[in-house]
Amino acid sequence: MGLLEEREIESVRHGFDMARALLTRDRRLLGWRSVAAGLSLALAAALPAAAALPSAAHAATQAPARCLHATGPFHVVGNEVLGHGGQVFVPYGITVPGLANFPVWKPSVSRDLMKIRASARYWCANTVRLQVSQDNLLGTHGNGFNRRYLSAIKAEVGLAESLGLVVVLNDQTETAEGPDTKTQAPIEYQKGPTRGTETFWRDMTTVFGHDKQVIFDLFNEPRDFNSPGITVTTDEWHRWLNGGTFEGFSYLGMSALVHCVQGTGTGALCTGHPAHNVLWVEGPKFSSTFAGIERAGALIKGARNVVYAIHHPAGTQHTEAEWHNDFAFLAISGVAPVVVGEWTNYRPFPRSNPECWANAPKQVPVFLRYLQGHGIGMTAYQLSTGLLVTGDSSIAAMSHPTTLTYGGRKWSCSPTPKPTNQGAGRLIMNWYHQNNS
Repeated sequence: MGLLEEREIESVRHGFDMARALLTRDRRLLGWRSVAAGLSLALAAALPAAAALPSAAHAATQAPARCLHATGPFHVVGNEVLGHGGQVFVPYGITVPGLANFPVWKPSVSRDLMKIRASARYWCANTVRLQVSQDNLLGTHGNGFNRRYLSAIKAEVGLAESLGLVVVLNDQTETAEGPDTKTQAPIEYQKGPTRGTETFWRDMTTVFGHDKQVIFDLFNEPRDFNSPGITVTTDEWHRWLNGGTFEGFSYLGMSALVHCVQGTGTGALCTGHPAHNVLWVEGPKFSSTFAGIERAGALIKGARNVVYAIHHPAGTQHTEAEWHNDFAFLAISGVAPVVVGEWTNYRPFPRSNPECWANAPKQVPVFLRYLQGHGIGMTAYQLSTGLLVTGDSSIAAMSHPTTLTYGGRKWSCSPTPKPTNQGAGRLIMNWYHQNNS
């Protein structure tokens, strides 16, 4: 996920020009956090009037004053992530994907800033997960560098941190080119991390490697070497861990990428700025399951601060037995912490709807109780119309969550043009408020 959104605010183009002028003028005088705050203010000035603060009529939907904020530095102990003072950190967050839009990302910054503010103000989130495009930063061949794009990343991180949020930076490569450079490679052609991914994280660790509030999500939904079905074979686990060549293109293993980011790997790209951040590591087949990782000997060894991140668990019945098999066994058996790094139960029209839970009214509440019972957090996907919210034209609109029933009709996985109010937004919002305040 994290591809081009359908609606973008044209007025942000002017706002970004304002912000660019501010950055050009003040870059030599201010630290990046101050510049980020300036960029946020300049962009906010360009927002339409609808993005203003909500009226008193919306007071009931605002986050309570005592929503909790997690403070780093974070580190892994056993199957838990601990923050400042040894406090257990469980993320309750929202994925914000605008910066992953390729190649046109600037108009999405305004909407991202609204989503970050809404996550803190209404959803009682303690975390935002920002999807960032490797190609936007480095170019499609991995040999460039876009300073304006880095400034936009800093601005979103700076705003989130100013609101007390933990920030997860996710490398989104679904638009990255594959081995066939003469023709336009299809979406998701790049199956796994490459040398370009190492370069991306070298740049990110230079800026954020000592930021106690930032977590690194190393590669969004690995797609390498997938056989049909949802079962990951032993050979696939080994290629996910150790890398290899597929369709004439070389991919890094996740182990090599982890060690490179932590400064314990080999090669010229793996030196200089070792990261002390907690790392989220996603599994193969779009990180839909970790079943078989222990049996295949594919756990990442010799690394610190590793959290395994599941997306949209592979099971079809959505039962506790399936969740245990797909991801929770890692936390329950004390192997490592686990997080649901991205999740939705419904994709609105006109998108395809593979994530839809046919038994959502019954099993989504069970799923949330199951996560809480095992200390597993989530960054849900996303504050966009029909997913978590009924509208996204303003910060106030993002306070209205979707519900599992719509217009008195029965639950259905069939995406219809109207209404789109079928997501689990209300359940997730309530869950965040109950457990993070």
